[in-house]
Amino acid sequence: MALETTKMEKIVALCRRRGFIFGSSEIYGGIGGFWDYGPLGTELKRNIKDAWWQDMVRNPPTTANHSKLAGREYQMVGVDCSIIMNPKVAARPGGHEPPTPGPSVHHSRV
Repeated sequence: MALETTKMEKIVALCRRRGFIFGSSEIYGGIGGFWDYGPLGTELKRNIKDAWWQDMVRNPPTTANHSKLAGREYQMVGVDCSIIMNPKVAARPGGHEPPTPGPSVHHSRV
């Protein structure tokens, strides 16, 4: 694990030196875990995103080699959503509200 961390730190340092990435709002103290992309970083990100979109959304993999999916069409659709979420939503499993109880039945004695 430490070796992987060291490699990642070296990659991040190289990307920062070459102008691929910068800490978000870095000149104002930064925001931990958020990155802004320089010109080369923007191009790299777009190229990776476009390649993934082409392979997974426009030309999805076939299901012929997957026994559990055989005979069913493999579908992938694209969505564009916010990355930052309200902590109340992110803390819930799956981001959903807990199930509400069914209708209450009250028994009264007459």
